[in-house]
Amino acid sequence: MFRRLSAIEIAEGALLADIAVIFQLLTLYLPVGGEVFRLLVFVVFAILVLRRGLYTGIMGFCTALFLVGVISGINFLPVMLLEGMGGLFLGVTMKRFWHHFPLLFVGITCGAAALFVLIFGTYVIFGFPIANLILSLHRTYGHIIAIVGQLSISFGLGSFWQHHVLPTVQAVANLAFTYWLATFYAIFWIGLCPVVIAIYYATNLLARLLGYEVRPFPGGRLQKLVRRLLRRLVGLVGKSPLGRYQVTRNILTQIRLYLGRV
Repeated sequence: MFRRLSAIEIAEGALLADIAVIFQLLTLYLPVGGEVFRLLVFVVFAILVLRRGLYTGIMGFCTALFLVGVISGINFLPVMLLEGMGGLFLGVTMKRFWHHFPLLFVGITCGAAALFVLIFGTYVIFGFPIANLILSLHRTYGHIIAIVGQLSISFGLGSFWQHHVLPTVQAVANLAFTYWLATFYAIFWIGLCPVVIAIYYATNLLARLLGYEVRPFPGGRLQKLVRRLLRRLVGLVGKSPLGRYQVTRNILTQIRLYLGRV
């Protein structure tokens, strides 16, 4: 795997690594809209893998990780580590034309495991009490039960909730509190589902927009539905005050041309 990089690989790897660092800094210091640039960090490393392969992507990722650590401090390295590894994973899997379901399943599972290790590792390293996490889980459960109970009463289903549904919910909750480590991992897994799907969709869309041969996501009828929604969104943006600017009109024109091809 280890080899000498060519001049063009070094140049492109360094350029895209710098772009990823800029995006990461924007997520840290912009008061509004910074999460959009966090999404683009995944895209940068995925594009680097699609263009120059995994080895060049790893070298660029290490460079970006070093620069973020020097500029922002080691506190922000774990987040950059997760984003970079996620981008490399997407680049490799899209380059090898993985099917969507195994790609998303592996991405969500590994992402949840990494988040699990990061959070609990932070608590262990800095000596924070783990009991606080368990207490927060109990409080969240109590709030949810109270809200659902009030809603069931308002809809006239209070008796059905108390006698038929609540005992089953409490039995499942007791099992979840007993195996609280598995419960936290399940919460991370479920919470990452929409996040990973959105990241994959944006990365896949931009990769195809840049001309790379990747498997379209989501594909089929759902792809046509998403395309129609994007066309309507583009139309609404074009009619808004933002559409008066020349830069916005140029971007919308390119998006319309792309949507006509896919």
